[in-house]
Amino acid sequence: MPNHRIIEIREHQDLMVSRATGITRTQRVYDDIRSAILLGTFKPGTPLRLAELAERFDVSMSVVREALTRLAEQHLVALAPRSGFRVVEISRQDLADLVDMRIEFEGMALVRSVERGDLAWQANVVSAHHVLEHTPFRAPGQPGTTDAWAEAHAAFHDALGAACGSPRLLAFTRMLRDSAELYRQISGRGPHTDRDVAEEHRRLLELAVARRADEAREALKEHFLLTARELDGLLD
Repeated sequence: MPNHRIIEIREHQDLMVSRATGITRTQRVYDDIRSAILLGTFKPGTPLRLAELAERFDVSMSVVREALTRLAEQHLVALAPRSGFRVVEISRQDLADLVDMRIEFEGMALVRSVERGDLAWQANVVSAHHVLEHTPFRAPGQPGTTDAWAEAHAAFHDALGAACGSPRLLAFTRMLRDSAELYRQISGRGPHTDRDVAEEHRRLLELAVARRADEAREALKEHFLLTARELDGLLD
């Protein structure tokens, strides 16, 4: 049977399974690749080849491509011209540089927002924190945080700096946070600590709405440094 006909049949099967079970093959492949990345089965920098993954998961390449595209949107996978998908690269040196940059620029955005933000900004910070606080942090048996929590976490940090008055600064802080996503997810693989991430976010909320700019910046700095410390021993 011609290869293109095999591909058509497999894609049709994927669609039928999706309709029959309500759980798409794309979601299954996404979950499996995501777990392999966060557990270290797929190391940073590992090429993620469509044909190999399609054979491994017994799905069409279009399903794999869709799953990898979603992972790229979550900043766990990178797509480079002519070289395809691969797990994003990480290192201790890159982490140190990234943390320094986030402390500097996200701290700047936070201070400016605390000083300039109006009542609408304050309400948005409170609302974003409420969503974050009530979003499940981890799914049973799954590594890293849930996608929903990651999105709520990003939205809360966005809200904190939203009134800084500089679209360029906001765009840069988002780019840095996106680059840090795999590090943040990997930090959850470390040994259990007494760290209370929810309390760290509550502290940031309280200091921001109380207009205590310098203390809020210090709390944000410690928040980033604690995540970096959790990565000790987890990076090669």
